[in-house]
Amino acid sequence: MMSYNYEVIANTTTLGTMFFASTIFITLVITRYATLAKLIRDSRTEIEKGGLKFKNPEEFLFHLSHYEKRLRLLKATLYLSLWGGVELCLSFLFVLVNYNFIALVFFVLHVIFILLSLIILVYELAVSFEALAEHLDILKSWKDKFKLE
Repeated sequence: MMSYNYEVIANTTTLGTMFFASTIFITLVITRYATLAKLIRDSRTEIEKGGLKFKNPEEFLFHLSHYEKRLRLLKATLYLSLWGGVELCLSFLFVLVNYNFIALVFFVLHVIFILLSLIILVYELAVSFEALAEHLDILKSWKDKFKLE
């Protein structure tokens, strides 16, 4: 038979600690999303002005697909982390009214949502690193254009 340890969330600082950790994580994800949104808007503006050129359609499609993938991943991460925050607040509420089992269920849901969002964020970072590696390769190909001393 499974044993439920209500005291871990009801009688310790676990809920308070997770609350601050979760809000910091949500802020981090929102900042990554805002940075990507600005990058996409700035790229569009530069393309419209003719300031941003691509060597070929494949290069343009590479950047476009990475922007789409990163946006999709950050959206999923943000939704999961925000729902995790809601679950954590519900857990707080049920601890206050002494519904420990329901509080524990919502806390477990919170941990699962945050865990899933962390996994997706790691994948989004990998996609971002792939795009940065492509940029570095392009910069390295330009080294002959400059006289290096």
